[in-house]
Amino acid sequence: MRDLSTFFFSGDATDPGYVHVRDGERWKFARDFTESLWHTYHPFADPHFREDARHQFLQRFWEMYLACALLERGFNLERVGHEGPEFFFLCEGRRVWVEAVAPGPGDGPDRVPESKPGEAYTVPEERILLRFTNALAEKHQRYEAALRKCIVRPEDAMLLAINSRGIPHAPYGAEMPYVLKAFLPIGSLTYVIDQNTMDIKDSYHQQRDKVVKTKGSPVSTTSFLNPAFAAFSAVLHSGVDCANHPPQLGDEFLVLHNPTASHSLPRSLFSWCRQFEARDESLHELPKHEKVYGK
Repeated sequence: MRDLSTFFFSGDATDPGYVHVRDGERWKFARDFTESLWHTYHPFADPHFREDARHQFLQRFWEMYLACALLERGFNLERVGHEGPEFFFLCEGRRVWVEAVAPGPGDGPDRVPESKPGEAYTVPEERILLRFTNALAEKHQRYEAALRKCIVRPEDAMLLAINSRGIPHAPYGAEMPYVLKAFLPIGSLTYVIDQNTMDIKDSYHQQRDKVVKTKGSPVSTTSFLNPAFAAFSAVLHSGVDCANHPPQLGDEFLVLHNPTASHSLPRSLFSWCRQFEARDESLHELPKHEKVYGK
């Protein structure tokens, strides 16, 4: 029988983050936090979970953290087998599958580079957005595969949970979180200046319905206006890792609801989160102090 008492175990590992947290005394606080999550999560883990973490530490950590945050908020999670999405919960009698993903910086010419200390740089926003859109595209393919295998049913809802900690610059966002710009046609913030007084007369976000890869191919940023992605009810975003997280699990969650979703989620489900929805050709932040972005 496997010893599941600890998350970390000795031996070779290819993920530097895993090695640093497991072996470094300065990271004891992060190691202890990760072990505390494992104590709660291990009944949901597949047989290869800990082994996978040696090579994909952030991805496995995110799956644990996400589940523990939902459990702590009263969600009853269930897992069926070891294929398909990570787990599901019931909402108003409907299964809501949760698919966790933690994309990295990417590869090739569209890779998101790290900034170099002491050097000026421009944050490569379009490359960052490509990491989000790629994550949705990959998980949409997995959803369709799970649908064909009858693991997921058409009447089920899907929640895509993205952790952007592995994408340089992405967790910090810009004037608007990148996750909103990745799935809705929201471009750069623009100011209208009075040429006489130089006062700001107005501001708005330009419309942007695509970003372009280095080699010239366009990628849509309108997935949540596209019925092809209607299976995804919402996207949940976080930028945590084992050393950077709030005292209350999930306090940093941001949820963007899909206006074209086949099965919408009640807004009360994530009432503690920052929530956004697109309606009336604008992006609204819910619920207490509604803000409107764009026109």
